[in-house]
Amino acid sequence: MAVSKEEVINSIKERLGIQEIDREATIATYGLDSLDVVEYLIDLETEYGISFDSEETKALKTIGDLVDLIENKLK
Repeated sequence: MAVSKEEVINSIKERLGIQEIDREATIATYGLDSLDVVEYLIDLETEYGISFDSEETKALKTIGDLVDLIENKLK
């Protein structure tokens, strides 16, 4: 299932309850900890039938990293 980068960004904005995101901002800037990210990714796994491995999620530092990972999985 192909999902556009814009759809991924909108999903993240909705999840965070914000209007705009800064791709260069750290995930912590938005008040997310690693558990929040894992919960979000689990929701995506369930919704789209995809999976993320722990090595991929450990590498996430910025919101841009998160967007790119999700977008690549949904191509």
